[in-house]
Amino acid sequence: MRDSGYFLEIIHTGMVNAGLKVNAIYERLGYNAEELPLREMRTPHQLQAYFWETVEAVTGDAEIGLHLCKHLPVFHGEVLEYLIFSSATLGEGVERALKYLRLLSDALNVRIVHDGDGARALVKGTAADAPQLRHTEICVVYELIQFLKSVTEQRFAPLRVSLHCSQRAGQAEYDQTFGCPVSFGAPESEIWFDPAILEYRSPRWDPDLLKLHEDLAERRLSKLRRHDLIERIQKLFAQRLELDQLTLEDVAEELGVPTRRLRFELSRAGTSFSELLSDFRFALAKRLLAGTDEPIENIVYLTGFSEPSTFYRAFKRWSNMTPVQYREQKRSHRRLARASAR
Repeated sequence: MRDSGYFLEIIHTGMVNAGLKVNAIYERLGYNAEELPLREMRTPHQLQAYFWETVEAVTGDAEIGLHLCKHLPVFHGEVLEYLIFSSATLGEGVERALKYLRLLSDALNVRIVHDGDGARALVKGTAADAPQLRHTEICVVYELIQFLKSVTEQRFAPLRVSLHCSQRAGQAEYDQTFGCPVSFGAPESEIWFDPAILEYRSPRWDPDLLKLHEDLAERRLSKLRRHDLIERIQKLFAQRLELDQLTLEDVAEELGVPTRRLRFELSRAGTSFSELLSDFRFALAKRLLAGTDEPIENIVYLTGFSEPSTFYRAFKRWSNMTPVQYREQKRSHRRLARASAR
C-alpha cells in the first residue's frame, strides 16, 4: 500500500509552519528536504510509522500530530475537490470523490453513513496498529473536517468526533482543535454531522465540467493501476529471474492476465515487457557489482543470463563499461569517500 505525496506535502508544510527542526527530521530519515518532489512521491504506507517515530524523537512530543493540526494548510485535492465542486450537492460530490480515494492513499477508507443513528463519515486507515499511526489518524480526521468546511463555504460543522487512538493530551485541547467534543477508543474514526449539510448546493455545479473531471479522475486511476501492474511484474522478476527464463506469456499467466491485454497495458504505460526486463536486469547487476563481492559468473546467473558473454555484451550496452570496470569504479569512489571523511 502506498500514499500519495499530498499527505507528506501537507505534513511538511505544517512542520515548517510550526517551526520544527525539519532538516534534522529529514536527515535522520535519510532524506534531503530541499530535493524531495513531495507531491510527486508515492511512498510505502508502512513508512508512516517510522516517519512519526522519528518526528516524535526529534521533537520530544508524544502528541505531535495533534499539535501540528493548527499549522496544517487546508487540503485541496485537485480532481477530488473538482468533483465535489461540479456536483449538484455535497452528498453527490463526496460519493463521487470517494470512488477515487486511491489517488490519495491505498490504505485510507472513507465512507458516509446516514441511518437512524445520524450521519457520520467513517474513516479507517491501515490495519496496522502501530502506536505512531495515531498521528496519521488525528491529522487525517482534522484535514477532512477542514476540507469539508472549505468546499461548503464553512457551513460544514462537526457535531462530535470519535477517534480510534487513545487519549494523551487534555480533553480541552482535543475539543478545541476539532471544534467539537472528542471521544476515544472507537473501532474506527467517526465524524458526526448534521445530515442536512449533504444537501448543500454547490455554487459551481456544472454537468459539463463534472464529466471532464470524472474523465480526468478515471485517467489518473488507470495510470495508477498500470503502475501497480508494473510493480507486480517487477516482483515476479525478483522472485523468478535467476530460476528460469521469463517470457511475456509466463508473466501473463502468473498474473492471470491475457497476453495481449498485458502487452496493451504496458504499451499504454509507455514501456514494454522487454524494456522492463532489461531495466530490471541492469539495476540488479549494478547493485550486485557495486554492493557485493559476488563473483561475476554468479551475477550472470542471478540476473537471468545463460552465458557470460551475453551478460558482458548487455552490460556494456547499458553502461558503456564492462562489469569489471563498473565494479572497480564504484570501489574507487568508496575508497575516495572514506579517505575524505578521515
